[in-house]
Amino acid sequence: MTYLFSTYWLWMLLALVLGGIVGFVTFLRSRSGWWPDAWPGWFKLLGLLFLIGLVVAIFKWLPGLAGHYLETALLFVGSYIVGCFLGSWLASFGAREADVSEPLVAAEPTPVRVTPPSPVPTPAPAPIPTPEPVRATASAPVPAAPAGDHLHPGLRPLALVKGAAAPDDLKLIDGIGPVNEGKLNELGVWTFKQIAAWTPENAEWVGSYMAFPGRIEREDWIGQAAQLAKGLGTDSARSGDTPTSPGPASSAPAATTTAGADGEHPGRRPPTAAKGDATPDNLKRISGIGHVNEIKLNELGIWTFAQIAAWTEENAEWVGSYLAFPGRIEREDWVGQAAKLAKGIETEFSRRVDQGDVPTSL
Repeated sequence: MTYLFSTYWLWMLLALVLGGIVGFVTFLRSRSGWWPDAWPGWFKLLGLLFLIGLVVAIFKWLPGLAGHYLETALLFVGSYIVGCFLGSWLASFGAREADVSEPLVAAEPTPVRVTPPSPVPTPAPAPIPTPEPVRATASAPVPAAPAGDHLHPGLRPLALVKGAAAPDDLKLIDGIGPVNEGKLNELGVWTFKQIAAWTPENAEWVGSYMAFPGRIEREDWIGQAAQLAKGLGTDSARSGDTPTSPGPASSAPAATTTAGADGEHPGRRPPTAAKGDATPDNLKRISGIGHVNEIKLNELGIWTFAQIAAWTEENAEWVGSYLAFPGRIEREDWVGQAAKLAKGIETEFSRRVDQGDVPTSL
């Protein structure tokens, strides 16, 4: 939720201001002030929908991206409703001042007859603004969230219509699994050449859209895509770090690598455990470990946070070489993250995984 506030604070502020204007104009005409029979029907319906959405979000009945979009919509609608109440309060305060000033005008000695009572009905031109256009304006940011051109920093990359080019297997890029590939396809990204042509602004936009800002730069999607577009393999592609074919073709190389791993990689192989010796942890709660890497670690006999937390520098070097991305474990601090999780201390990334905000860890 903190991430949503930091990303959409400007739109929340606009929704608050818009709600204040609507509340001021609409409720200024009502003498009954705050009571429900003075509220327009559209506002009652909006409040009911907000309460229903709030219950769904609290109990996390919509996991993953659907829940992410719902929470974003609730922030906008909530800001709008708060603005309506603030505007209503200001309008009611102004109306009370007007009521107090009217008897003072009537109490003046002689000009009572000369002064027409026209200032009294000034609040009467009430029903001019209708609630229908306001309802359309208030709900506009919610459906705009999936498109997201203006809701994310950076610049949206160019898209291709499906069929305009032969699609590449984007899962060959380390960090892109089936879920992320589907999201990129929805954005019109189908080929390595498209990703290789991204600017830093494009990478920033896509990272924000996919709810993991900075990850594209850390995992160098653009550099990997450039190599793959030229027909050159990457470490991830050569090591089979994609979940596309779990059959014999992928399992045979893994067994061969494991058999000769001790002498083929620098560092020292970490101690392992047989499956069932300990209750396996969800290693995907460590930033940098997705479905494929978790499977590879399990094949090595790594099942728990405590095992990773006990790695030495030599162990991290050996595993990084075995997984075909040397240095990544140190950069992403797998050992430090695992040490916290083994003690029951949550990290920011593990909380996002538990809330379903990280599609690649679902």
